[in-house]
Amino acid sequence: MADRRNLEVSESYKMKMQWNLLERSLPKKLHKMHLNAQLHLTAITKSKLAKQQPLQKLLASKLDKDEQERQLETLETRFLCNIEISTPKADAETIVNHVITELRVKGLDVSKLVGVGTDGASVMTGRKNGVIVRLKEYSPALVGIHCAAHRCALAASQASKCIPQLKKYSDTVANIFFYFSGSALRSNKLREIQMLLNLPTLKFAQIHSVRWLSLQKSVEILYRTYPALLIALEHEGTTNPAARGIHAEVSQYNFIAITHMLMDILPFLGRLSRIFQTKDLDLSKLRPIVESTCEALLDFKEAQGIYVDKLEEFITIDGDEVTYNRPDSESKKSVVQEAIDTNIDGFDGFESSDEEIEAGHDGVQVRFFSQQKNILRSIMPQYVDNIVKNLKDRFQESGLIEKMQVLQPLHITSAHKKGELAKFGNESVAVLAEHFAIQGIETEQVPMEYKQCKRLVIGSFSTSSLSEVCEKLGSEYEDILPNLIKLVQCCTLLPVNSATCERGFSTQNRIKSRLRTNLNNNSVNDLMRISEDGPSIENFDFAKALKIWKDEKKRKLFQS
Repeated sequence: MADRRNLEVSESYKMKMQWNLLERSLPKKLHKMHLNAQLHLTAITKSKLAKQQPLQKLLASKLDKDEQERQLETLETRFLCNIEISTPKADAETIVNHVITELRVKGLDVSKLVGVGTDGASVMTGRKNGVIVRLKEYSPALVGIHCAAHRCALAASQASKCIPQLKKYSDTVANIFFYFSGSALRSNKLREIQMLLNLPTLKFAQIHSVRWLSLQKSVEILYRTYPALLIALEHEGTTNPAARGIHAEVSQYNFIAITHMLMDILPFLGRLSRIFQTKDLDLSKLRPIVESTCEALLDFKEAQGIYVDKLEEFITIDGDEVTYNRPDSESKKSVVQEAIDTNIDGFDGFESSDEEIEAGHDGVQVRFFSQQKNILRSIMPQYVDNIVKNLKDRFQESGLIEKMQVLQPLHITSAHKKGELAKFGNESVAVLAEHFAIQGIETEQVPMEYKQCKRLVIGSFSTSSLSEVCEKLGSEYEDILPNLIKLVQCCTLLPVNSATCERGFSTQNRIKSRLRTNLNNNSVNDLMRISEDGPSIENFDFAKALKIWKDEKKRKLFQS
């Protein structure tokens, strides 16, 4: 189950809080459904909404029925409901009451709730009265998880806070966004300049401290459209002091150099975030991914990335005049992506090319080069160290989560290679079994079953993930390792991220747009259910749906 608040202000300015609940279950047979949400919804809701509601509700009801009849086998995530909280207070007590009520209405046993994924908000994670603490009153074995993608975003955003140059860079990027987004005339002029220079017509993006990948997107757009930005600001600066001030900042060597540095570093964090947003990611993959990313980032302290190398190629010094000559090809998405892939896939340091650089636009005169030419030597190591430290601190699991590592094939295999397999994990697995005993685990049987499981992992599952081990044990060894399988299931069910919940809110916002504000929550629930769990447009039986709709009552449309 995952959650996130979604704030709406109605015409009466009454605040409504909504939570998107997700049900994670271990069904008995794999069944996956894929959906083109926009096409499906367009086909169903093309007529006036009031006339289409019966069909929406029938489809949603039919999906509920099919869900009950289906016999499934692997871990799946399913949309459960979208709860509207219309009371003035949205504290932990109110949230928990709504969640518990909804789970019981759906016929779900609250005591079997093993994990809650959150975005780390204080109302969720408060030590005394947070949502997780209150839910433990109903399910003592409950484990709260801070979303891995949120942790990654926070680690990246906070790494620059103690570096003044990076803080100033972020402020400048924000000023660029607000300057152009606040005026349609300025945006149109910028687009015209981009087209005249044969550059991609891109809008500048806003940086959000908690929105995943926002900084990487902002920096990449700046890099690809930099010549147009400079010309637009220079032209606007003749009459606008704000444009003149921004132009003075972006034409400095500091701004150009930091942009190149971030083009090297941010794709590593972007890839890490995308991995953390993977559906049904399990805990066994977190530490290896974080450690490998940290090691790759630390390599930048020893060898320059490809974009810092390019910076040295693009800078031309002629006496006291320093220009930045960037070739036109650097604005192409394919060229940018190729450089990013080279950094990530084959990073071992780079050597400057001896090939002549192709012609580009007129060089940009760089300001304060002599004073700022060593900027990357001073901030690159510090920035990399801050990111690595933040990642390690935020992903340094403790307590129960740390003990779950003894179930992971990677660690079991490592203990076997060291000759420590017999003693490995025995104490930790006993603690885990005691914690989840309420889920029907016979704790005294777990140590013996764990010893057998370790041998099975070494022989057959040494390269598998925890979720893959869970599936294989459940299908082949249920009679031999019943208690250990329940324990592995509990650990596998823990939601590592809240990405599916975030996607659910994107679905909600597509459905309940500014043109459809009168949709009530029941209709939104039905439409979200169809969008999230319904069949694809190719597999949807419209004739059958029409028949169900016609048979529901006498329709004037079909009366002769």
